[in-house]
Amino acid sequence: MLKRSLLGLTLACASLGTAAADKVITGAFDVGPGGAPQAFNPLTNSAGFTWLNKYFGTLVLYDVNFKKISGDLASSWTVADGGKKYTFVLRPGVKWHDGQPFTSRDVKFSIDLAMNPDSGSPFASKFANIKNVQTPNDRTVILTLSKPNAALLDGLTNFMILPQHELAKIPAKELRNSAWWRTNPVGTGPFMWSKYVPDQYVELKANPGYYRGRPKVDRLVNRYFKEPAAAVLALKSGDIHFTYLSLDDTKTVGNNATIIAGPSQVVNYIGFNGTDPRFKDPRIRQAVMYAIDRATIVKQLYGGGAELAGCVVTNAKYVPKGLNAYGYDPAKARQLLQAAKWNPNENVELLTYYGDQLSKDVLVTIQQMLAQVGMKVTPRFVDAPTFGQTTDKAKPTFDLVYAGSANGPDPDVMYANLHSDFTPPNGTNRMRVNIPAIDKAFEAGQAETSPARRATIYQDLCKASNAQLPWDTLWVAKRFGGASKNLVNFVWTPAPGGGRYDDHAEDWDIR
Repeated sequence: MLKRSLLGLTLACASLGTAAADKVITGAFDVGPGGAPQAFNPLTNSAGFTWLNKYFGTLVLYDVNFKKISGDLASSWTVADGGKKYTFVLRPGVKWHDGQPFTSRDVKFSIDLAMNPDSGSPFASKFANIKNVQTPNDRTVILTLSKPNAALLDGLTNFMILPQHELAKIPAKELRNSAWWRTNPVGTGPFMWSKYVPDQYVELKANPGYYRGRPKVDRLVNRYFKEPAAAVLALKSGDIHFTYLSLDDTKTVGNNATIIAGPSQVVNYIGFNGTDPRFKDPRIRQAVMYAIDRATIVKQLYGGGAELAGCVVTNAKYVPKGLNAYGYDPAKARQLLQAAKWNPNENVELLTYYGDQLSKDVLVTIQQMLAQVGMKVTPRFVDAPTFGQTTDKAKPTFDLVYAGSANGPDPDVMYANLHSDFTPPNGTNRMRVNIPAIDKAFEAGQAETSPARRATIYQDLCKASNAQLPWDTLWVAKRFGGASKNLVNFVWTPAPGGGRYDDHAEDWDIR
């Protein structure tokens, strides 16, 4: 029997009885935008957590519908002192894969390591106001903050806890690219490291000492594919049991697999190089919005599988009424460009790391629409590392980007992407946004502990971004996975970077 959750994200089936020997699930877990192929350091990764959390653990995780945060390695927690003191009680009896006990010292070590600049971890910005980590006993961790941070739990949902007894001997700077991550890393998750064949696959084996019980399958294999199309063919032929699918792929899979669809939690946007004087006039950014017929793109190219984004925040409870809809108005776009003295003979480059056919079609369409109002744009397709290197330069030389940003259940996830304190190399504000109203809203949202008042703060943030356009936000599209019909109790949902939710991988099974 096949069931789906309300979001259509969970595949479940009645128990099939005693597990057979040598059960193996093989997937392309790092194909698609949530993957990070052959990047195994969870301190520096910004994606790939779907795979990493199979062998590492976190203190807390979201449920599959991203409505509630529950404990993983933490069994409970309390918040005190006006939101400046978090006390975590750790789950008893958890052991590392090598048999060593998991303790509060491992949590302190992991947080301290992330905050060490030598580690190069983006989590440093999320933990910036942690001023002290105490471990009064093996099962208690106390985080004392310099100021309240209501988004701390959200930030911890994809922060992997690492073994102090294994890593304390490796200097933080050397740990970034250490061989430890790809030889025999030790975690607390349901599966443990078994084998890595570069460019081919990673194999994990069941952890017999997992705190929820031994997994139902014996091995979990993550296969690598240079081209997503090859992974789709492998799914159709039965060589693998799961892969990410593009919208076009969903039309070709047929009866070979079950299609799982869900909101991506990623807002797609056109970003402007904030250091380039050509884009400082907000009328330029407004003109681009009016020039793009977003509704038609969503209807014709996405097949209706996307929602228009009115601001940088997309969670419905943080989006107020009365926003400027920036409806398609090429005449107004031309008027704004002329008023801002835009040079119609100037050609600008639109940089993106999206290489799928749908994105290519979208960018060609945007290119044509902008040309109609007097802005010449040339798309440039690169891989994700090249995109990062180009936009992270001390003196950036890019013009425009077409990119996506995590826009999860808590708007604070975008703090380091939009706050002026986090321009590279200090963070991921790659567009060099510097808008005081947006800075203040993010700061206030972290400090406020009342859910109702936080909602008002982020609605104000939405209004400010809608008016001032730090980014030209376009839409939030659905994403898709394909799962073999032989899988049992398999759970996957689209999430920025993957992971962040409890997929109960120990219960995954196969007929």
